[in-house]
Amino acid sequence: MAGTTVPKMKLYYYPPCRSVRCAWIIKELGLDDKVEYKLVPLGGPPHPPPSPEREEYRKKVHPHSTVPALEVEGRPTMLESSAICMYLADLCGRLAPEPKDRLEYYDWIQYASETLDGTLDTLTAQWWFGPPEQQDKQVITKAMATAGTCLDKLEDTLENRSFLLGQGLTAADCVVGYSLYWASLPEMNDGVLLKGRPNIQAYLQRLLARPALQATLALPGLD
Repeated sequence: MAGTTVPKMKLYYYPPCRSVRCAWIIKELGLDDKVEYKLVPLGGPPHPPPSPEREEYRKKVHPHSTVPALEVEGRPTMLESSAICMYLADLCGRLAPEPKDRLEYYDWIQYASETLDGTLDTLTAQWWFGPPEQQDKQVITKAMATAGTCLDKLEDTLENRSFLLGQGLTAADCVVGYSLYWASLPEMNDGVLLKGRPNIQAYLQRLLARPALQATLALPGLD
């Protein structure tokens, strides 16, 4: 990071949403002294009635009133967790492969944040916020099948790899690792998606043992 001027930033977050990715990479990069953390009181099931604070946040920070959002001094506000992770890695010149070696890096970041996260969104709505009598078994079965395909690919990729791209952590691990953390939560049908996938389970435990992720999960509200 020598010679790089890191601007002041403000991260808007809420547990256990995708903002975990962003807080985690901030801590891995040692940027805490440059970042103000702002807890956004989302709460409740999807699309709850907005509070005055949420409406103010929507007007001034995030047009969809969700998290994360990263305000960067002198720059437009960033709204996508995976884009924030890539931006911070590039800004600091760490946690990203050389440009010529970024094929898997870009692909895994997009695959997790689009395909895998999409299935987790669906399953969250069913398992977390849907009373048992209102859960749609057909929707759940379809989402689990898609998630299973993603996780089978990941299970194979992690054979003989400590981290997603090899032996060193990158921003891709923060993106994919968050998706696994999300899938492992008790509210996600007791982490059923990760069962029978030992490479993924061991990988997630390696990530959860990292001091930066532990510090992220200890942020106010992330308990």
